[in-house]
Amino acid sequence: MIRFAVIGAGGIADRRTIPAMIKSPECELVAVMEQIESVAKAVGEKYNVPYFLDEEEMLNSIECDAVYIATPVFCHYEQVMKALAFNKHVLVEKPLCLSADQGEQMVNAFKKAGKQLTVGYMMKYHSLHQKAKELIAADGIGEIVDIRAQFSCWYPDIEGAWRQNKKLGGGGAFMDLGVHCVELIEDLLNEEMVEIKALCNTRTFSYEVEDSAVMIFRTQSGILGHIDVNFNIPDRACQSKLELYGTKGYIICTGTLAQEEGGTLCHLYSPQEDYAALQNDRAAQKPMEYEGEGSDLYQKQLELFCAAVESDTHDYSYTDRAVHVQRIVEKVYNN
Repeated sequence: MIRFAVIGAGGIADRRTIPAMIKSPECELVAVMEQIESVAKAVGEKYNVPYFLDEEEMLNSIECDAVYIATPVFCHYEQVMKALAFNKHVLVEKPLCLSADQGEQMVNAFKKAGKQLTVGYMMKYHSLHQKAKELIAADGIGEIVDIRAQFSCWYPDIEGAWRQNKKLGGGGAFMDLGVHCVELIEDLLNEEMVEIKALCNTRTFSYEVEDSAVMIFRTQSGILGHIDVNFNIPDRACQSKLELYGTKGYIICTGTLAQEEGGTLCHLYSPQEDYAALQNDRAAQKPMEYEGEGSDLYQKQLELFCAAVESDTHDYSYTDRAVHVQRIVEKVYNN
């Protein structure tokens, strides 16, 4: 069992990750830290663990094997490196940090120390995204030629919101949502994006970061695709859709770009020999449909992290990809 201390115990930690720790037989929550005393006290009492207002005091005071960090992005580098100085394994929320260079320094330090570092990109563990990988590997849609991802949430002007401050969050819709899409697509294809073009816009709200972004890309093997992310589409109007089209069919995941393992996957395998001038048989064949299994994505992520911690050989492949994702982010904002 891996003993966890949490830095940044409000927000996503309290909503998702700590409840997943409590459920998992592989994890034990031993302490929480949050700068706001009322939040720290409430979370500590909720889970019946000691609470702290300072991460160094917590790490000096308690015994733990790993640290989960869920603070704003601008805090990640310092807190991750501080946890490593205490000889701890780290699971840090996405995005990895404010810059790819910072991320590379962090990864190299963990590799040198022989400690596990994992970034919280949990969507690749979704059962339907795993099903999509299986179908791709089995030639289920032939040669992939086009990918589309659309991910959004409603995020209006909120006083003091760090994600709406470029210095604190590093960017807006793309930094928060687009990184999930890039990481997931590269995981599905097992190849990197090598060429990108992007447009960012603040159309609806008044904060300084973008509330809308579109990126087009080309992968190493020549697959073309695009990613659309928005902070200005109502939650109920967003289908959170991932689409992959190939020379023999399609995979369409709807409602899977999310924090829960829901949604559907439609798979059509329909190779075509000759050119059909009328193009009037597109609805003739029905796709196979699969439902999300409803498992806890955060519990899956935690248990895979625990397995890596306990392994003789730590897995840095996903962390290396997280650094590459940050390089894509920098290209988006410097396009």
